[in-house]
Amino acid sequence: MDGVPFLELVRRAELPDALAEQEERVAEFAPDPAPLLAGAYAYPAPLSARHLLGGEPDRVPHGADRGETLLLSCTCGIDDCWALLAHITVTDTTVTWSDFRNNSRDWKHDSLGVLVFSRPQYEQSLRAALDALSSRPS
Repeated sequence: MDGVPFLELVRRAELPDALAEQEERVAEFAPDPAPLLAGAYAYPAPLSARHLLGGEPDRVPHGADRGETLLLSCTCGIDDCWALLAHITVTDTTVTWSDFRNNSRDWKHDSLGVLVFSRPQYEQSLRAALDALSSRPS
């Protein structure tokens, strides 16, 4: 990902389909511009390490197929509304995210390719994120 935030990579991947949809819906929203929904996601409420390691999912949004894992959810906070899903495959040495798709649109995410992470680094990042969340004041 070379220092580019994941959400930005997703926005770039979705932009061509989102622009086409925006143009198709211009009359529906006139005189205002139609919304541009590329990358219109938020990081979901904390997900467990089990979920992000391809285990039993914490939550399964509407339209998810078996084996798909929630990565990003709608900015409104409702996973069923708008979600980015992927397959997570874990080996002893790697964690792989592949087959990205939006649960509400048939947009192409091919430019994201397959993301392969070093499992030790991935798990270290998960622990750090979960520790940071658990130490935040309520």
